[in-house]
Amino acid sequence: MKLLNYLLVVLLLVSACKKDTKEDTPVLPADYGSGMYIVTENGISFYDGEVVKNQIYKKVNGNSILNGKKIKFRGTKAYIVTDNQILTANVKTFENKEEINGFANAVDFDFVSHDRLFVVDKGDSKVKVVDLLTSDITSDIETGDVANPSFIITQWYRSIVLNSGAVADTLKDTTIIAIDNKDVLIPLANFMGSTYVGDNPNSAVWIDDLKILCKGIYDPNNSLNNTESILVRVHPWNMEVVWTQNLSNIYNAQNFISDATDAKYFFTAVDGVYQMHNDGSGISQKINFTSDFLDIKVERYDLTDTTSAYANMLYLNDAANNASTIYKYNVVTGAFCDTIMVDGNVRDVNFY
Repeated sequence: MKLLNYLLVVLLLVSACKKDTKEDTPVLPADYGSGMYIVTENGISFYDGEVVKNQIYKKVNGNSILNGKKIKFRGTKAYIVTDNQILTANVKTFENKEEINGFANAVDFDFVSHDRLFVVDKGDSKVKVVDLLTSDITSDIETGDVANPSFIITQWYRSIVLNSGAVADTLKDTTIIAIDNKDVLIPLANFMGSTYVGDNPNSAVWIDDLKILCKGIYDPNNSLNNTESILVRVHPWNMEVVWTQNLSNIYNAQNFISDATDAKYFFTAVDGVYQMHNDGSGISQKINFTSDFLDIKVERYDLTDTTSAYANMLYLNDAANNASTIYKYNVVTGAFCDTIMVDGNVRDVNFY
């Protein structure tokens, strides 16, 4: 009996020791969430409307983000593309969740059916398919012989990828390609064809119609080689060009975006930020300096002390003179209404 009691005491002591040595998983504070996420040359910054927090990924995870390019969101995760990997983080805590590797020079990505990513790998001239459940690259699609893909946009079952050329601009691309990601309930990654659109297509809007912005050829050291930018409407399902609109006296047009109604378009060019109608007419300069990026958001602003209204707000930087400051521009009033300073040159912004 004494021996049994002794064994019970020893067992209890051992059990207690195991409980004492067990490490609790740390609970990270929910410091982020709704707000603006800013990709800079130094990492990720967060702006909640009042305060900027720089390098939040490094602060939470202890590792720097090298050469971040874009950030997008799905559910409660942020996805950040760098040269050779995609990192994911919880939006509220920014704790790293996955690392997706296997890229030569990833530049853009989009979410497609069956929990997958289509990742544009400019370094390999391919679109690589990532299974989000395993974080593995499962297949790839070539975008052309020595092509330079740089942009992807997706609607329903089809993704459109733009081959955007290289530096120097005489190394031009002229095509877009179509990739189908599903057939009803069957996941696909099928190349469906390519279409000639113009010199160096680089960004697109696909709301009612698919519109492609081609920057043309732009060489700041030799203007004799320069060609004007164009806007191209393409039928996304049969991949035929519907019309082409020359953008008179516009060079190096990029960062093509639309308002929510698909009525007004905005883009950057060599000498500033421009607005136009959705058919490429009515071009007017809104801002007299150019930007590395361009984003748009509908927000409320005060008309008087007691009344307010809503307007499209453009977010941009001054690429030549102040690349680490984001300027907020009210399209209705034609005035800047906020500045947001971060710790590095801005490459992309997105809202959650």
